[in-house]
Amino acid sequence: MPFFSRNINQDKIKRISVAAACIALAAQINMTFFVDGFILTLSVILLPIFLYFNDDLNPIPLTLGIAIASPFFRGLLLFITNNYAIETIAQYIFTDIAFYLCYGCVYYFLYWHRAYRNDSSFFFTIVLCDYISNILEVSLLLNFSNYSLRLFKILFLVALLRSLISCFIAFLYHYFTLMIRKKSHEQRYYYFLWSVSAVKSEVYFMNKNINEIERIMKNAYLLNKELSNENPSSKNGSIALDIARDVHEVKKDYQNVIKGLGSYFEVENDSFMRLSDILKIVLMHSRSLIRERELDILITVKNQIDLQINNHYYLVSILSNIIANSIDAIGNQHGGSITVIVKDQGEQLLISISDNGPGIPSEIKDMIFQPGFSTKFNQYTGDIYRGIGLSHVKIIMAEQFGGNIKVVSEEGKGAIFFLTFNREKLTMGEQS
Repeated sequence: MPFFSRNINQDKIKRISVAAACIALAAQINMTFFVDGFILTLSVILLPIFLYFNDDLNPIPLTLGIAIASPFFRGLLLFITNNYAIETIAQYIFTDIAFYLCYGCVYYFLYWHRAYRNDSSFFFTIVLCDYISNILEVSLLLNFSNYSLRLFKILFLVALLRSLISCFIAFLYHYFTLMIRKKSHEQRYYYFLWSVSAVKSEVYFMNKNINEIERIMKNAYLLNKELSNENPSSKNGSIALDIARDVHEVKKDYQNVIKGLGSYFEVENDSFMRLSDILKIVLMHSRSLIRERELDILITVKNQIDLQINNHYYLVSILSNIIANSIDAIGNQHGGSITVIVKDQGEQLLISISDNGPGIPSEIKDMIFQPGFSTKFNQYTGDIYRGIGLSHVKIIMAEQFGGNIKVVSEEGKGAIFFLTFNREKLTMGEQS
């Protein structure tokens, strides 16, 4: 515990020292105003910024550090230039110290020790701190005499102007960093949703494969019975039964994998998503692919509709798959272009995805929606690259959205995929 306490204290001392040094140096940029010894400096603009971004530090020690450092630099410069007597320099140093200590105390009692703080109260506090501290400094220089209404007006105007500049800089930087952070969080969230969409699409077909596994298991069991009836002493029946048992174990492992993926990637209360957000997720992922591969491809989206989409994970997966195919097709071609257009057709929603790639050869155009077909494989191993594939896209569209997909392509002139969705199924149970 003492170790952490020592580190915390060292951190506070370090921050106070940095603030004191910066503000002391900034105080050397000044101009004499109203009365000899009273100066307007850049330091009083920096001070509120330091207070705003160090709101965990007690302002009294902070301003005490500044009250020591800033007058020291000012007094040293005045002494070196030999323009003032020692008594005058001492007076100027004293009034500087009084200004910063007053500033810190007023800030402490009006703002820092309060439980509730906001930007509005910070601004008004800074104005009062500057104004009251200015009055004290001028009063010390004037020996608490020769006051005038004009003096108080000018001091308030100076305090207001400096506070406006300080708060503008502090608030602008604060909200800019919040905006950057929000954008970063939004991108991470979109990437997470895209990952969930990819997993859910895979799980969708894993669930469908369970039926195939059950069919194989049933056939192996029936084969065992038939072989046992024909020849009870035959070992083939036992082999068929072993196959049925093994397939059953595979099925259980398969179901456990599906259950595990479902629990990891389940997002509660999120069955609907706006079409505009779906397009953002797809674009974010697609553009990241383009950047990673350093390709010259521009993706454009034209959409005037914003529906609440049911089963949006599948739509994310469908659009991502087709755009990824277009990116692969264009490849290193210069001036690549992909255009996504969303059209409202009453009972149907049409999404077209076109590219200016090399197009689809006529001899394979009729095969691209067939199960197992792929033109993407590893040239060294021969392994087909994974992905849900166009055959799976077609199945999901038909089963989940009551839609269909077709392609129009001419070799050398790009390709256009037309995705037609049943609007009622797409927005089933749409939230108002």
